[in-house]
Amino acid sequence: MVKIFASLRNFNDRIRTSISIKTRNILFYIAIFLVVMLAIMLRITPILRGPRLIKAFDPWIQWYNAEYLSDHTLFEYFKWRDYKSWYPQGFNRGNLRPGLTFTVVAIHNFLTFIGLNISLYDISFFFPAFMGGLTVLVIYFLGKEVLDRGTGLVAAFFLAFNPGYAQRTMAGFFDNETIGVFATLLAFLFLLKAMRSGKILHGFLGGLALGYLSLSWGGYNFVFLIIPILAIILVFTDKFNHNVLIAYAMVEGVGLLIFSLYTRFNYETLFTDLTLGGIFLFTVILTIFHLIRNKRDEHPSLYQGLINIIKWGFIPAVIFVAFVVWVAPDLIPFGFGTRFQTILNPLFRGEISLIASVAEQMPSPWAVFYYNTLIPLILTPLGIYFCFKRLNAPEVFLILFILFMFYFTGSMIRIILMFAPAVSIVGAYGLVSILKIFGSFLGEKKVGISKKRKRQLKGTIGSSEVIAIFFVVGFLGIAQIVHSTNISIEQLSYSQISPGGVIHDWEESLVWMRSNLQGTDVVVSWWDYGYWLTPIGNVTTVNDNATMNQTRIGLTGMALMQTDEILSAKAFRALKADYVLVYFGLLISGLGGDEGKWPWMVKICNDNYATYKRMGLEEDNWGEDSVFIEDEYQNSSTGKMGAKWFESQLVKLMFSSAPELGFIQPTNPDDIDMQKDIRSTYVNRINSQEVTEGGVWKDYIPDNGLYESKVFIPEYFSNIGLVKLYKIDYTVLDSGFFISDAEVLDNGYATFKLQNTGTKDLLIN
Repeated sequence: MVKIFASLRNFNDRIRTSISIKTRNILFYIAIFLVVMLAIMLRITPILRGPRLIKAFDPWIQWYNAEYLSDHTLFEYFKWRDYKSWYPQGFNRGNLRPGLTFTVVAIHNFLTFIGLNISLYDISFFFPAFMGGLTVLVIYFLGKEVLDRGTGLVAAFFLAFNPGYAQRTMAGFFDNETIGVFATLLAFLFLLKAMRSGKILHGFLGGLALGYLSLSWGGYNFVFLIIPILAIILVFTDKFNHNVLIAYAMVEGVGLLIFSLYTRFNYETLFTDLTLGGIFLFTVILTIFHLIRNKRDEHPSLYQGLINIIKWGFIPAVIFVAFVVWVAPDLIPFGFGTRFQTILNPLFRGEISLIASVAEQMPSPWAVFYYNTLIPLILTPLGIYFCFKRLNAPEVFLILFILFMFYFTGSMIRIILMFAPAVSIVGAYGLVSILKIFGSFLGEKKVGISKKRKRQLKGTIGSSEVIAIFFVVGFLGIAQIVHSTNISIEQLSYSQISPGGVIHDWEESLVWMRSNLQGTDVVVSWWDYGYWLTPIGNVTTVNDNATMNQTRIGLTGMALMQTDEILSAKAFRALKADYVLVYFGLLISGLGGDEGKWPWMVKICNDNYATYKRMGLEEDNWGEDSVFIEDEYQNSSTGKMGAKWFESQLVKLMFSSAPELGFIQPTNPDDIDMQKDIRSTYVNRINSQEVTEGGVWKDYIPDNGLYESKVFIPEYFSNIGLVKLYKIDYTVLDSGFFISDAEVLDNGYATFKLQNTGTKDLLIN
């Protein structure tokens, strides 16, 4: 009878345990679901701020490409040469990475097929937010693979509420990075799975993810290169095995095979480029090492000698290569590629003005790391410590991941979006590891602490202290949510085309151009605005954000910064321009007007001085070894503008009728206040900022900005006067003449020789 009651009690205990486990699992999966849903909801907040506007610059050209693919056949798409961009040569858009374009068009076609009529624009607008949610789910599985599901949950939470990642996955930010980060983490997930299980299927799936990445985003180089480095470290730490070789070969091999389908893939790069050629060579070396390793029992001394040579030779080799890359990269037999070289050596970008002019390629100050990550960054040292304590293959991967991202993000601010998942998972690793230790004092399974050490700590750490620690962790989580939510809603929700959601000059201007200009009209502006002018304004441009031809961009800078409007007109004619557009931020730095971009116009033009000289464009007012003398425009010591800056065509076009143009009175009282603030800021600055030659800015600007011009005719000024469009009249070039040998006779008459230097006949009355 006693045995029967004991059996019943055991049965009852098993039922309770089973119910408890199932309840925990249900709550855990609910938590994961909520994190993913909250990540998506946070990223679709732009719909609460106004119309569904695609953000930034690059996303507009991505939508432009997707729209074309949706309306045309595959054959037409891959043969598409867009003559509305980089006129007159045009731009082969079929050579762009197809991943993002094909993904959204495939989704659109599928939804249409099943009867859901959602526009391609709406799909493109919401796509980044849903990809952000999927990436949060992927990092959960990656954290689970690295340590446990608790790590995955915390990593997912950190990434869901991470401003550094949210800025590139907000609804409307329709760019390659939305797929890039997702595919990167997916490739890492299956790489680690393959290393643990040795299954070819896991390696194959990792290769598919890497291939998808290579067809979607230029950041694929990082994944292709970190995997060989991981393999090398595993060799040195004696953790290399058959599974590592399978994982490496499958992920890299399948990924490279899919990448070869890209239209711009060149098989010669296997022998001329460090990224792909190095991977191919390392695969051969790693295979040979594996064969030798399998024979280590037969020849132990030979194997150990080989390992010692590799270990002692690797560090000096790395130092030597790093020195060469930093000092003289041209000595490397394989090429690096300009962009990758600027990441490795931040000083290199200073040598190329065009690269330095791109804001998102600037180095990151320390504040950027903290502001864009917050709590995970604080926990990262803890995560690195526990990784070194265990130092298995996943931990080696995490250490490499976070260290590379630290360096690369410090070198180029744009990479903060890849630093975000790295710091999220390493921070989660550290937090979960420490919580497991403290959780053991509340009766949980003891992890990472010996019995002796626990007895020593029992007198100092009680339940109240542990509960306080968990309370602090909860507070940190709330702080992360508040910080991320505030930034996402208040700063990231607006499109750059409508700053703060209250300035609509760009929207008005682009709609005006689309309605009043022909698609063949050539509008020249600084390259920043090309990705708006062609897709939205439906006009033809000579340069854009692809920055594929610095000679053309420099020529634009020459036309804008010339102090002689006749010579400026000649440069614009060389660009075949019908109109010129300038963007005046009214001296407000947050608006990003051309008044802050002019130094790059001068620098990029000067970088191409020899080219312009060979093209026969040299003029009498050029410098001795450059087009412009920079110190004449701005004193490099004091930072004060020179009088010549005010004589440039750019400044005249910007300051024309500003701000006395007269604002259109808005109906929203907040907009009235905003316009008053803009006017006040402008007036204060032109009356306070000094000029090198003496006086203040206002002394060099005509009253009411009334400049006289025979070339630039105002065509359209936006509401506040931020965007200004001028029609270019080349008559002054076409009707030029030159008088020589003038002589006045005694009878009052005069004779002279008149030479027609223009293209039109002269009529003399």
